[in-house]
Amino acid sequence: MASFERFEDMYDSRLKPKILRNLLSEYVPNEKQPLTNFLVLSKVVSTISTHKLLSEPPLASIDQSHHVKSKSAVDDWVNRLLALVSSDMPDKCWVGTCLMGVTCQECSSDRFISSYSVWFNSLLSHLKNPASSRIVQVASCTSISDLLTRLSRFSNTKKDAVSHAVKVILPIIKLLEEDSSEALWEGIVHLLSTVVILFPAAFHSNYDKVEAAIASKIFCAKTSSNMLKKFAHLLALLPKVKGTEDSWSLMMQKLLISINVHLNNFFQGLEEETKGTKAIQKLTPPGKDSPLPLGGQNGGLDDATWNSEQLIVSRVSALMLCSSTMLTSSYKSKVNIPVGSLLSLVERVLAVNGSLPRAMSPFMTGIQQELVCAELPTLHSSALELLRATIKSIRSQILPYAASVVRLVSSYFRKCSWPELRIKLYSITTTLLKSMGTGMAMQLAHEVVTNASADLDPRSVEGFDAVSSKNMSLTNGAVLQACSKKRKHSTNSGVEAENSAFEVGVPHNHSSSPITLKIASLEALETLLTIGGALGSDSWRERVDNFLMTTATSACEGRWANTETYHCLPNKSTTDLDEFQLAALRAFLASLVSPSRVRPAFLAEGLELFRTGKLQAGMKVAGFCAQALMSLEVVIHPRALPLDGLPSLSNLFPESNSLASQNHNTPNPNKLNGIAHDGDDLCNRWLANADVPSNNAIQRTLETTLPFQETKRLKVGNDLATVTSTLPFQETKRMKVGNDLATVTSLGVQDPTDVVASENVQQADVPVTVPEGSLGQISDKDAMAPQDGYGEVVSGTQEGDDYVVKDSLMEEASIGKRESLDESDDDFIPSLKDDDFLSDSDAES
Repeated sequence: MASFERFEDMYDSRLKPKILRNLLSEYVPNEKQPLTNFLVLSKVVSTISTHKLLSEPPLASIDQSHHVKSKSAVDDWVNRLLALVSSDMPDKCWVGTCLMGVTCQECSSDRFISSYSVWFNSLLSHLKNPASSRIVQVASCTSISDLLTRLSRFSNTKKDAVSHAVKVILPIIKLLEEDSSEALWEGIVHLLSTVVILFPAAFHSNYDKVEAAIASKIFCAKTSSNMLKKFAHLLALLPKVKGTEDSWSLMMQKLLISINVHLNNFFQGLEEETKGTKAIQKLTPPGKDSPLPLGGQNGGLDDATWNSEQLIVSRVSALMLCSSTMLTSSYKSKVNIPVGSLLSLVERVLAVNGSLPRAMSPFMTGIQQELVCAELPTLHSSALELLRATIKSIRSQILPYAASVVRLVSSYFRKCSWPELRIKLYSITTTLLKSMGTGMAMQLAHEVVTNASADLDPRSVEGFDAVSSKNMSLTNGAVLQACSKKRKHSTNSGVEAENSAFEVGVPHNHSSSPITLKIASLEALETLLTIGGALGSDSWRERVDNFLMTTATSACEGRWANTETYHCLPNKSTTDLDEFQLAALRAFLASLVSPSRVRPAFLAEGLELFRTGKLQAGMKVAGFCAQALMSLEVVIHPRALPLDGLPSLSNLFPESNSLASQNHNTPNPNKLNGIAHDGDDLCNRWLANADVPSNNAIQRTLETTLPFQETKRLKVGNDLATVTSTLPFQETKRMKVGNDLATVTSLGVQDPTDVVASENVQQADVPVTVPEGSLGQISDKDAMAPQDGYGEVVSGTQEGDDYVVKDSLMEEASIGKRESLDESDDDFIPSLKDDDFLSDSDAES
């Protein structure tokens, strides 16, 4: 019995020739075997790509016997494909042509360099032969595109690659003019796009022919809307062939003239007759002749096609798409964009809404007006896309035309009611805000807030916003109280009546806003708050913050993790619900972190909302809620400084650990006093709710639990500093600073006696008078602290039985005042030592 060859694992390179031969024998037909199943080709292509069966590793990395087996298997594969490509049977020829493209992509570099010329000629023969099958010609276009793409990666074959690309141009132009199959048109467009991008020099001698062929298909009545878009993208790539500013400007001028000529016919009877003539005259520079129409002399439509409003609009939309692609594509040289002409074209299109002027009423029938009004939304949509592309292409350079753009957007916002068009308007507004900054935010704030409030009205709901859950609650706190609304139950039969979890909050005849429109309006509000949130503190900011809090709460209330509930809604997707929740939460987060003159009014509600979403929502929403909580840490603790990164006191003052002995390094008290008093209402509420024992309770506890300790209270201002000797050889002095206790410990004292040498620190509960102007006003909560520059209590020297504790409050305050006048604002702030904080055991006592 013959022994089987064993392999290490699935990564063993000896497996590749075995698998390749199995594919060749089982799935790839030969001259005698018929092709029974076309679907197996996908399995063949997938296996070759996954296992890299055509890679052929070099001889140095494997043994010679394995290299011979691998090379022999690939040779058999290539020979079989060449035989199939030359076959007279269309199905076998199609299989060989398709697999040849995969071979060009997956084979080794050495084999490709040695064989690409033979492969190219065998594939090109099908494009030159009119008798070839259409499916074979389509496959040949795709495979030649793959071959040229692989060939462009080799720098030493660039000249040969251009010569091969030139051979393709004329045959495929001839096919484009003669054949009317859209499948073949799509393959030709793909191949021409590849040649334009990789080898633009191949078009130099045939540029006008290619332009005329593409334009004829755009103006052809048989071209579908899908193919019109592909031809428009190809036409927009043609200026890259010459790569000069004049070629780009000439193509743009041809497009604008062709669009306005079409609009003259389409808007006949809907606008003044002189408007179209003036628009075309502006496109021709003074003293120069008008360029030829797009595609040459025969680039216009015939008389029969001019009568179809639908065809005219589809061609105009394709030409506008071509202009937008040219505006947003990159070129080697700088180009001069005709911003004025583009804005005039957009304004001309958006000004026509289907209404008839009184002077034109007798010249248009009702049927003509009906046909025009049916196509106007498509035309307006293309005009808005052209406007957005213009803004994206020049960004802040649109400043000379900013007033015209703002007026155009604002006026169209007021008269536009189609959801699809309003979505594009919000997108244009977002682009304007990002491009122009706060200046544009000041101009468009009113329009964005007004329109977004109308589109996000909780009564105008479609699908998701009319749905809520009775049993699930977002929170038991302030969020539900802030946005709770009464909703009446639906009594109609249907999906809502069958599911008890649904509540309808609007009448059935109310105009509803689609979920995509709500998302677009929320994104516009988020951008407005990000760019110009600080500008709206006195006007629209408070209203927007309140509105976004209510919207975010309503979008998430009762629907955090119960997405299966909405499967019964017809024509609705849970993805739309997640996107709407994310948009609402993003806008709400922007309102919390956006710069403002006051602290966020709904910070507590936001924390509760994001904390609940982090625990209950789906993966995308929960991930965003976690990021939102991290972003809000800066808003919650704006003055918190990391203690680990600050230098220690021993490194700053090597001579002494006393802060009082380093008066020249004392921070500026006026500056720190301002920081200490820059509190907020939220912090005050938290401090008010803290369970801090009173001074009398602390004193009674000390007298009860420590009978052998000596307790002395020092009253400084309105704060209590308790100095307690806790051990025979240790004296501890505690000073209450706000809510913190600073502890100063001195060692080696047998019978300590405390002497306080300061004018501001006295025995018992006698209040202290601080001169005005030296320290500023000290509140009840802001007591003196070493880091505030108000003074320190430091350990002194031992003289006999007396241990002196020296307070330098007034001295350091005066020094800090002088420094504030002489030194810079970057005052040095000393760090805190570990002994400056009270341990847990001390705090409990």
